[in-house]
Amino acid sequence: MSTATLRRPKRKPKATAPLSAAIPAGPVRRFTIAEYEHLVEQGILGERDPYHLLNGEIRLKMPINDPHTSSAMKLERRLFRLTPDEFLIWIEKPISFPGSESQPEPDLAVVVGPENRYDAGKPHADDVCLIIEVADTSLAADRGEMSEIYAGGKVPEYWIVNLADRAVEVYTQPKGGKKPTYRTRTDYAAGQSVPVVLGGKPVGEIAVSDILPGGN
Repeated sequence: MSTATLRRPKRKPKATAPLSAAIPAGPVRRFTIAEYEHLVEQGILGERDPYHLLNGEIRLKMPINDPHTSSAMKLERRLFRLTPDEFLIWIEKPISFPGSESQPEPDLAVVVGPENRYDAGKPHADDVCLIIEVADTSLAADRGEMSEIYAGGKVPEYWIVNLADRAVEVYTQPKGGKKPTYRTRTDYAAGQSVPVVLGGKPVGEIAVSDILPGGN
């Protein structure tokens, strides 16, 4: 009589998920403006580090190329010529938007003065008359998330200098709430001029061609 030895079938090894799958998607930790400023004050984030706070997340700022730098410089010069003394030009400096826990650093902004108004703190959304972003690779974000932050803060006027389409998009009539937006958008092409309105009063115009790379 023969006997057979029963052998257990080999089990296939269980598939294991990659380590990255165990890490939860999205931000692990959201920050308030006060917490973000504390990180800067403690030297954990330097004032010159390429970060800013957007919707509670510390984000790496997008790199700036030569056409972007050129356009921003041209805008800066022309804004200085038009801006009355009671306003200040704010260049790549933080502005606080407590409603969205954001502290972006727009390319250019015009804020109410006087200069010593900000000796002990940054401008807040209600200090801002105009924000300008120069957009090439950042166009989608400037039209989307940045527009929502600025509209939510009730910034009365927001410009996007659209380098790809060689135009300036002007957004007005901000609407807050759960889905902030600007109700009105007006596009200005090369050959046209954009009215500059500060504190509800027109102070002059800037020609679109003058602020585009390759323009006058």
